[in-house]
Amino acid sequence: MLAVLVIGGFETYYIRVFTIDAARTRAAMTELPYRKLPGLRRLLVDVDRSTPRGAKIAIALPFRDWEGGYGYGYYRASFLLPGKQVVPLLPPSNLRFAEYVVVWKGRPVIDGFVPLWTTGDGTLMVRRR
Repeated sequence: MLAVLVIGGFETYYIRVFTIDAARTRAAMTELPYRKLPGLRRLLVDVDRSTPRGAKIAIALPFRDWEGGYGYGYYRASFLLPGKQVVPLLPPSNLRFAEYVVVWKGRPVIDGFVPLWTTGDGTLMVRRR
């Protein structure tokens, strides 16, 4: 009976798993939580490298509702910016608390902020002093 269960439950994946390209799979799994916002992970990794510990960083995403997509990006930003304070821009008046603004897929003009750098994934801006 045990032999029937083992044979019946066997999947070819159990053998194929040893031949999978680990680097490619790791890269795909790393990007998986960000699939709805392509490029956001790369942008936030760059922002983490460019900002000091304790920085207050506002996250600008093209969504007007928390449940409509903003929360999805905001929570993921918190994971990729350890040691930093992530400021939600819902409501937009929270901008007053930020030292930096990271804008996914854009290069807007924001009063009081100047761009530090821009990539194909977005822009990092700093408060003008």
